[in-house]
Formats: sequence, C-alpha cells, structure tokens
Amino acid sequence: MEFLAQQFGPDREQALAGPLGLFITVFLVVVTVFLIRGMNKHVRRLNERLDREAALEANAAERTTEGGADTDRS
Repeated sequence: MEFLAQQFGPDREQALAGPLGLFITVFLVVVTVFLIRGMNKHVRRLNERLDREAALEANAAERTTEGGADTDRS
C-alpha cells in the first residue's frame, strides 16, 4: 500500500539549507548584535543629556528664586 503523501515534497538534496542558509543566519545575528549595541549607546547618551538639562533647569530655577528673594529684601 502506497501513501499519497510520499509523492509530495522536495527530495532530500533539495531540502538541506546548505552554507548559504548558515551565512544568512550568522549575518542576521551579527547585524542584530550591532543594532542592539548602537541603540544602547544612543539611549545612554540620551539619558545623560536629559540629566544635564534637568540639572541646568534646576540651577536656573534656583537662581531665579534667589534673585527674586534678593530684590524683595531691598
């Protein structure tokens, strides 16, 4: 008795991925690693910039309140 499913599908030689599939997979992994590293650098720089801007705003607000207090005393 022969099953109909045995007549379908590629031969064993055609089903193997081969070195091209390996190359593409390794290439995608390497590119993903570089993208993750680059994004981490950008996020780190953004956090540092936001911290600096927050400190500058706090200093400006502090100077404004100190300057306002000095003019009220005069």
